Amino acid sequence: MRIISIFALPNIDLLCNGSTADSGPASLGSNPSRSTSLTQFLFLHIMKRLLSVMLVCFTYAALFSIVADAQRIENTNPNKQFIPDKSNHVRNEVVIPDFAGYKVLKGDFHIHTVFSDGVVWPTYRIQEAWRDGLDILAISDHIEYRPHSQYMNADRNASMKIAAPEAEKLGILLVPATEVTREQGVIGHFNALFIKDAELMNLEDPKEALREARRQGAFIFFNHPGWRMDTCVFSPFQKELLEEGLIDGVEAVNGFEFYPRAISWCKDLNITLFANSDAHDPVPVYFKYDRKGAEDVRYRPMTLVLAKDKSLEAVREALDARRTIGSYHGYLIGMFDLLEGLFDACVSTEKLSVVGKNTNWQLRNNSSLIFRFRIGSTDYILLPFTSCTLTRTSDITSVDITVLNMYHYENTHPVFKLELK
Repeated sequence: MRIISIFALPNIDLLCNGSTADSGPASLGSNPSRSTSLTQFLFLHIMKRLLSVMLVCFTYAALFSIVADAQRIENTNPNKQFIPDKSNHVRNEVVIPDFAGYKVLKGDFHIHTVFSDGVVWPTYRIQEAWRDGLDILAISDHIEYRPHSQYMNADRNASMKIAAPEAEKLGILLVPATEVTREQGVIGHFNALFIKDAELMNLEDPKEALREARRQGAFIFFNHPGWRMDTCVFSPFQKELLEEGLIDGVEAVNGFEFYPRAISWCKDLNITLFANSDAHDPVPVYFKYDRKGAEDVRYRPMTLVLAKDKSLEAVREALDARRTIGSYHGYLIGMFDLLEGLFDACVSTEKLSVVGKNTNWQLRNNSSLIFRFRIGSTDYILLPFTSCTLTRTSDITSVDITVLNMYHYENTHPVFKLELK
């Protein structure tokens, strides 16, 4: 009825001759000009009504769109709720300043997928790494232990092949890798990085498998030396590997386990230090790390690689040169000079004021890392991107600082000289 009323026309007789309804009908044919005027009037009147209808339709459409947007934003419609944007589209940047002419790349060199004993797909590992702020990932599925093999009819290079396109898309350096897995405490587990074909390492003799990895140009490191053991020592077999030059590095951190003695091995044996997740479950489920900046903020274990640039070639060169630092659950481990360079790059000093004989200094943390340290008898903590103050007499130009969440040797904290300038 509303549409009909819009198109309702005035009395035609009145339009034709100006008469009232009581004056009688007029003949349309008796006046051609009057007939033409009537036609024009009817056309314009109909067009006006059409435009009115269109305006009403557009108004209703706009109002409906506004209401729908409001419901989408505020979830006010009880019959249909909208899920917020996916959080996995956000990368959690781990900010660590470059130093000593090197880029600080964040890597995890030990992780698993469904192609060995993990529970996630290879592309998901890449997405996790990207969200967690990593630059490098090595998917190191086991050569021998493949409990899902009856369902995963693929060779031992499959996880790397599947992950490669996603890694390229997200800018993650994917290191070709695998894990040789034998009896812990006797033979042990070893990751081989930068391999060419994992299938060729499927050999009965573990030493021959590692020799094959070396023939492929692999970098080999000893995994979780203290796992399922009460101590952390080299077995006779592992000593043979060291003598033959088949161990290039060792994990000082594996998941939630930290092996202080492994730091000493890295220094004394001139091998490379690693801190890795060895995750089999989804990383956020396994580590449950907090990203809110609280005092116990922590990231997944990661190996900081001091590389000349962001490339696989530069990563390999850095591993060979032993330029790595382990980061795990708020702690940092590595060689003394690298830890000192990292601290100097992350923590800056600024003079705030001079009051009488004293000078007040501000110590600022310019990184995503945490630093706990002692100056004199006072303990300090610098959370990510926070500052603290230090007061000394104006004649003091430097102070000794013991960094309590750093280790450069077995159970040994480094002591640096902090310049006040």
